[in-house]
Amino acid sequence: MTTEWSANTSVSLNDVVAPTAARRKDGLFFRVTSAGTTGSSEPNWTSIIGETVYDNDVQYVSFSSTFSDIQSINPSAIIELFTLQLDNSLHGATTTYYFHSGSNLNANNKIKWQTVEYLRFPIQASGFAFQKGQLPRPKLSVSNATGLISSILLNVNETTTGNDLTGAKVTRIRTLAKFIDADNFADGQNPTADPTAEFPREIYSIDRKASENREIVEFELAAPTDLAGVRIPKRQCTRTEFRGIGTFSQ
Repeated sequence: MTTEWSANTSVSLNDVVAPTAARRKDGLFFRVTSAGTTGSSEPNWTSIIGETVYDNDVQYVSFSSTFSDIQSINPSAIIELFTLQLDNSLHGATTTYYFHSGSNLNANNKIKWQTVEYLRFPIQASGFAFQKGQLPRPKLSVSNATGLISSILLNVNETTTGNDLTGAKVTRIRTLAKFIDADNFADGQNPTADPTAEFPREIYSIDRKASENREIVEFELAAPTDLAGVRIPKRQCTRTEFRGIGTFSQ
């Protein structure tokens, strides 16, 4: 059983605590590893699985509510959803597209998650695994059989010539079938529905269009800080620190 965090409350070992609604993020929950009494103000919850959080004399470890389930449920029960969000300054629109591959539940139509409808659309995604010392650069292959993707590209390129959706934000969302909205079921019932139970969301930007034909359009994705021309601010060295060379920055 999961309880929402509250101030000055006694908690026991292995209790599961959820951040308050305003502080909840990334579908993470927190298991008590050192019992005690919570503090007077809510702690700073981590967004990383397996990290320790301190709350007065209480200690928690973060976990995804899907993590334990994934070990006992067939991977085919994982629901994979995607959003594609345009940027008005680059693409002339702020439209967000919601879609899923439809292969996970042999679904033929829409999947509703957190009250949002995701349309079935043939898509293949790969390359999300992290490699030591390297950020992932996934590939997204999307069906172009209906001409929808080519139509979107055409509209975008009228705003910015040759843009090809570069800079559009792609979000990968994963949850388990048992957690999706009750509206997905014929009787409108799902006793295990839980809109907070999802893996941490993965956010990328389209780096470039790799290929396009009548059947498939393939895009290469990159983490926002891994895009060409984007730099993370580096430390500035001043004359005070290096008197012999003056002020410079890298």
